[in-house]
Amino acid sequence: MRAFALTLIISSLALWAGSKEDVNMFGEPEKISKAFSEIAERLAAVDCLDLAFTSTVHSLQGDVIQSGTVVQEPPYRFRSDVYTYAMEGITRAHELTLSNGTNGWEISIAPNGKTVAASFWTLASMGDIFISFLQRSTPYLLTPAKTNSYDGLRYNYIFTDVKKNAEGWDFEGHIRHDSEMLKGIAKQASAMGAYGFSNFVPDKVTMKISNEGIIKEFKRYNLYGRLLSQMNLKRALVNTYVDESGFFYTPPKGLFISNLDILQELPSMYVNHALLGKKAPDIKVNYLSGKDKIIKPGAKGVLVLTFFASWSQLCREYMAAIDKLHSKYAGTGVQFVNVSDQQDMKTLAAFQRGLNTIIYADPKREMVKTYDIDNIPKTFIIDKKGIVRYVMEGFNTASESELGKRIDELKEEKDETEEKEKEAKK
Repeated sequence: MRAFALTLIISSLALWAGSKEDVNMFGEPEKISKAFSEIAERLAAVDCLDLAFTSTVHSLQGDVIQSGTVVQEPPYRFRSDVYTYAMEGITRAHELTLSNGTNGWEISIAPNGKTVAASFWTLASMGDIFISFLQRSTPYLLTPAKTNSYDGLRYNYIFTDVKKNAEGWDFEGHIRHDSEMLKGIAKQASAMGAYGFSNFVPDKVTMKISNEGIIKEFKRYNLYGRLLSQMNLKRALVNTYVDESGFFYTPPKGLFISNLDILQELPSMYVNHALLGKKAPDIKVNYLSGKDKIIKPGAKGVLVLTFFASWSQLCREYMAAIDKLHSKYAGTGVQFVNVSDQQDMKTLAAFQRGLNTIIYADPKREMVKTYDIDNIPKTFIIDKKGIVRYVMEGFNTASESELGKRIDELKEEKDETEEKEKEAKK
């Protein structure tokens, strides 16, 4: 039933797929192609940007409001400060991303100003990291080629009309039915279920671009014409003075820092996640009998937390691998916690039979939300201090081996408290 609903959503987005006017790799009408060519010429004259923007997204969890600034000297020197306000103020965050062209940083800052997580990369990964950041950022940064700054949007949207005016260009279009963006939405929908999800699937898009080539306004609407998100440019300074000190960062002492260079080199099963490098939240689940269970990461050594679905064949194969690792590390201080989104306890009990590792239920889907699960299976590998060190997604022939390597690595790390106790006994 879930797959059928998802098929309907995607089928309804089988949009205009080209015509005799198509002239380029994006399948755009000639006037669209010409407009972007002219915009590219304007962008070629841009040496630096200093922008401020606001954004509102209507989501399943309520409105998400963002404001921020972007400063950039193409290609790789940039600073992005994004402030997020969501769930009527329950969630607030400050995400700082910056690069001086040689080193880059992603920093999460709490409302009280304390840095809670940081990741860094070096020149070795600069190109890949920058493109990755472009794909998930507001569409204000310029690509390394400068003049191609809207290629990402053009791969996800098919623009069908454009009007030139004294202030710039006004575009209209739709999301592409085969775009990577829609594929990502489909994956999220399959993991979350059909909780009114079709109301939040984007369809129509409108965009205003200034004479300098900078996006002034970007709106997305759902299948029924309801506004889903709106982004507005508040300030734009082009080719102005940029303070170089803003491209450098020194992390506070004692902060765990993720090395994105290493993550880039690891197999694709490793993914980035908002909790990476942060203290893992308490795990509140139920035994299959219905009894509550609270697990505190870091309290009993290394913890391997896996989210899976009993209806997924891929998850079934993955859980068989998890069960082997559970038996291998039994009695060594490694804890395995497996959480299913299945609501039927009889189905879960049947799935549990034949497994040595324990399965828990998440009847109110609290942990799915707390750990921001958008795809399954997903495993969090948490160290002895309760810090999320790795996040693995999906399953392939290397998954069991890689997971074992990461467990061994964290098991061998010396615990400072244990070392102090040993010294005290001496």
